Amino acid sequence: MTGQGPASADSREPDVAGIDTVLLDQLPESVAVCSADAVCLYVNPAMERAFGRSRLDQLGRVLWELYPDMLGATFQERFRRVAATGVAEEFECHVAQRERWFVKRLLRGHGRVYVFSREITAEKKQEATLRGLYDETRRAQRHAAFLAQASEVLASSLEQEQILQRMAHLAVPTLADGCCVDIPGPDGQVRRIAMACVRPDQVELTQAFHARYPLRMDDAGGIGRVLRVGVTEFVPELQPALLEQALAGDPERLQATLALGVKSYISVPLISRGRVLGALTLVNTDAVRRYTQADVRLAEDLARRAAASLDNGRLYMEAQDAVRARDTFLSVASHELNTPLTSLTLNVQALRRDLESRSAATPPEALGAKVVAVQRQLSRLSSLVRELLDVSRITAGRLRLEREELDLAALAREMVPRFSEDLSRAGCELRLDAPGPATGSWDRLRLEQVFQNLLSNAIKYGRGRPIELRVGADAERAWLVVRDEGVGIPPEGQARLFQRFERLASERHYGGLGLGLWIVKQIVDALEGRILVESAPGRGSTFTVELPRQKAR
Repeated sequence: MTGQGPASADSREPDVAGIDTVLLDQLPESVAVCSADAVCLYVNPAMERAFGRSRLDQLGRVLWELYPDMLGATFQERFRRVAATGVAEEFECHVAQRERWFVKRLLRGHGRVYVFSREITAEKKQEATLRGLYDETRRAQRHAAFLAQASEVLASSLEQEQILQRMAHLAVPTLADGCCVDIPGPDGQVRRIAMACVRPDQVELTQAFHARYPLRMDDAGGIGRVLRVGVTEFVPELQPALLEQALAGDPERLQATLALGVKSYISVPLISRGRVLGALTLVNTDAVRRYTQADVRLAEDLARRAAASLDNGRLYMEAQDAVRARDTFLSVASHELNTPLTSLTLNVQALRRDLESRSAATPPEALGAKVVAVQRQLSRLSSLVRELLDVSRITAGRLRLEREELDLAALAREMVPRFSEDLSRAGCELRLDAPGPATGSWDRLRLEQVFQNLLSNAIKYGRGRPIELRVGADAERAWLVVRDEGVGIPPEGQARLFQRFERLASERHYGGLGLGLWIVKQIVDALEGRILVESAPGRGSTFTVELPRQKAR
């Protein structure tokens, strides 16, 4: 190539401005030969191909003015140093805008600077891919090891709070700077049952914050929403500007929230068999650590294991409670069945002796009294057996209703005389208030059971006190109310009053199988109604049954 322009490959001279170009033209890497002030004197074909500019467009121009996005201040500083000292330099150069990597070598010779560029983009991308695979493999190994350790912890106990506290401590600091587990409460509040933090003062700070601003199930976001909706909430970066916007109307809460120092968090639901048992929250207070989707997947995997463990613990405790309830029930049932059987046996034996002796001295009144006692004990046995059969039917889902048009007030007036003997023995006066008709479509036999159980309960627990029975109706519903002035029921007992085999008083003082109110509740539910109770210790109890007058379509 001469100073008069490009020549063909066959007529090209061996150098340009004193530069031997024969070898440089054949090199696969890009080459530019520049003056000491970086003006291009020569570029080889490889450089034309690599950067898409003809050599004529590049000759006579400053190198970094041609490629300002690639040859920045660092390159220029190196170039000038090599031009001044003659000490060669080799370094990597990353062009972020184009996602290209190069190895550059700068050499000085004959007053010129030679710039060699070899692109290593493919190698860098392959290296990044391999590094990513390696990091992913290492992360998977760490996650697998952590989950294996977590599984051991979760299997070490069946006690719920102990399991979750151990799990929270296991997650800190491996997965988070802070970890907590919350469960939904019956009153809409959220109860925290486990918490662990890297810094002890963070525990006190967090507890003070939630004492002042308690978590609630109806919260629009955060743990309350996770418990309510059952979906993961992941905030990779908790930006102060967003917090300021969300809490603009409450500067004190904003300052308290910022003082917690939370940078990001992951909150995942503990779900088992479609039921949200709780929420596991991992909190990051370190600005360096960044949560990723891989951390979210790990948290969700941990939550699944924790939920299964909790559910197993709950099922175990329920099974133990069921066994205890069964044993208690069998003991009570044996006692309850044995009492009338013993009395019945004694009365039958006495009747048999009287009949065998045919003693004229035995007055008819005495025989009549024994027969009445036998009838009473047989009625008691029949009632107990019927309750047991009802338990079997209801549990198996075979509670059938035979609906007919009934007058609840008339049924009440019909039922009251059946309790005259029981009322007399208990010293109770029954006041009936059923002035008008209260008709509807119901099952007569089942409503008789409702009357039977509610009145029997009132007589049992309200001895010596008056009992009130009221029946009424409006356009859509009918109701019956049974009120006694007996021992009453404490608030904590009312929550479990309608459970099966539940007895709120000792069987030594009050008989029964603990099934009556449970059966009433099942019948009322089947009739699409509801039963309410108002009571206080020493002030008696009021049971109200409300029934729709027609079956819902």
